[in-house]
Amino acid sequence: MSKIHRFDHRAMATPWTISIVDEDAESAAWAAEQAIAVIDRVEEDLSRFKSSSYVSQLGRLQAEGHLHVSRETYECLELAKAVWHETNGAFDITVTRDASSWENWTSGMEQFVLCENQRIQVAASGLALDLGGLGKGFALDEITQLYQEHNITSAFLDAGGSTFLAIGNESAEAEGWPATIGPYGVIALKGQALSASGFEVQGQHIIDPRTGQPVETERQRTWVQTESAALADALSTAALVMSDEEIKCFCEAHPEVTVMMG
Repeated sequence: MSKIHRFDHRAMATPWTISIVDEDAESAAWAAEQAIAVIDRVEEDLSRFKSSSYVSQLGRLQAEGHLHVSRETYECLELAKAVWHETNGAFDITVTRDASSWENWTSGMEQFVLCENQRIQVAASGLALDLGGLGKGFALDEITQLYQEHNITSAFLDAGGSTFLAIGNESAEAEGWPATIGPYGVIALKGQALSASGFEVQGQHIIDPRTGQPVETERQRTWVQTESAALADALSTAALVMSDEEIKCFCEAHPEVTVMMG
């Protein structure tokens, strides 16, 4: 009889829990090891706190400089640009400011260009990228692809209690994996990701990239459910910034995305 094997890891300043349903403990351990290798590789590429990462190297380029990056880095930046465009700038991985003044906020999303052969070119020096609102979800999507290739059909990955990925069912009797969505209760998550962002832990820490000001909203938390964990990760942050009308229009244009607010 299959049982749930759980494995813990820490990366991206976040505790990860990997749950694998398998009859064999060694097979489950192998699946967890593969997931951990993906998580660590993505962190090495995307962390702004690691001087050797591609993100840090891009920040050190001079104007008009370019860098050949990994597939993962390129695809993550490609998705970041797409979400920035689709949310009218509500999601922005490049916003930086002069600590002396809120007025000095700038966006650099147009300062890097996606070129052929996984090259990134920067229009100005000192480009600052922060993929913290996207990296965990991107790693989860990479794991999904890996598990599909190896026919791993039942797993649940928890990235710090804020971004989740569900593959298959928790058990033969279950409709999916249980996930709690605040006032909405528990849902069965299957073949989808769920990501949450909010103000409970760090207070009003989210900035509207379009104004440079802290977000003023009655919402305390947003949840996004969709197939891509990276997209859910990014949109849960963007949804805190977007107006109700913007969220409504986005969901109408993208029916595969569900946004919940609390």
